[in-house]
Amino acid sequence: MAILKRKNTAKNSPADQAEQPGASSVPEVQPAQPAEAAPAAPDAPSPTGVKPAARPTLEGEAARKQGKRGQSRREKRAAKRADKRAAKGVVRIQDLEDLIEREGIENIDPETAVSMYLPKRRMQRIGAALLRMDKLQKALIALALLFGLLFALSFMQENMGNFTINLNRLELFRYGVAIDEDPNFGQATARLQAQAVTNGTNIATEDLPDDLDQIGGSHNGKNYVAYTFYIRNAGKVDLNYSCNVRVASASKGVEKAARVKIWKNGEPTVYAAAAADGNPEPGCVNFESDKIVCNIPEENFRVGNVDKYTVVIWLDGDDPECVDDIVGGAVEFAMDFETLDEDNSGLVVKFVRDIVDTLTGNDPISASGNDAPDYYKDHDVTWDNRRNQENSPAA
Repeated sequence: MAILKRKNTAKNSPADQAEQPGASSVPEVQPAQPAEAAPAAPDAPSPTGVKPAARPTLEGEAARKQGKRGQSRREKRAAKRADKRAAKGVVRIQDLEDLIEREGIENIDPETAVSMYLPKRRMQRIGAALLRMDKLQKALIALALLFGLLFALSFMQENMGNFTINLNRLELFRYGVAIDEDPNFGQATARLQAQAVTNGTNIATEDLPDDLDQIGGSHNGKNYVAYTFYIRNAGKVDLNYSCNVRVASASKGVEKAARVKIWKNGEPTVYAAAAADGNPEPGCVNFESDKIVCNIPEENFRVGNVDKYTVVIWLDGDDPECVDDIVGGAVEFAMDFETLDEDNSGLVVKFVRDIVDTLTGNDPISASGNDAPDYYKDHDVTWDNRRNQENSPAA
């Protein structure tokens, strides 16, 4: 009878495997051991003898945060400022002195080190200050610089500045007297302004054109101011006026070398400052004073009359006062028209008159005060049909 043997399915132990012939031996794998840390290299000395700061660790960062939570606001602000100084490479004098004393460095003055350090940071500080400024402050500084530049450039040449003509609005304009550079008075007004001449230089009287009184409006040359305009009486009453020419502003004595030539209805007169001995310059009439050029009266300026004025201003190169000292100077003149008729009534009375004229349709000035009144109902008052001419259609 056959004997059945139980099959051994259990794994053989290492001892059994060793006993079994022909069994291959597998070496036992040992667990990996942690590698020993390499010895830290000695810190290399820095050029100043200060060791570099250690790299932050997690434990150090946690301790720093914990320390911050225990700090007061003042301490936090001080620490923040210290961090900013460290980031910018800024060293306080006290820290510098402590470092010098700790390292035993001799023959170094902290003040000398700081004085060598600050000039290098001056431009950086200026840039930082500009960055901290808001847009409005930057715009104001830019405008100030621009105005300063323009002001400097304006005085680099001899300038004959603006020439203005002003009509008394209260005593003349409200009565129908107006001025205009147009002989037809298309835009009658109470104020005119001629164009200025910049970068001009002195010229001789003979250099002026011969037809200056024949051109209307502003017709400047390179070195002279020329302006032609008209004044009319389109009001209700005949009146008297005066034309006063004055020095509005001047610098470096330029006005002493200036010439002012005025044509009134075709008749010219040249005005100049008196010579050093008080006598008139050749072919000129003296200024009435340092500020007043002349005073031209006009009596019996009747309704319908029109007067024509041409004013030419230049610097005379033959004048003894035209020297190098006036280079860079400037001069401005103005012409004012005033009434010669005394009206002692107060402003309230004049205001009431204006109200009455407005209610009756006989208003002297428009509501805006810019349109010249024209009381001469027969026709428009112009230079061509003026009353003060021979064979006038308005006579």
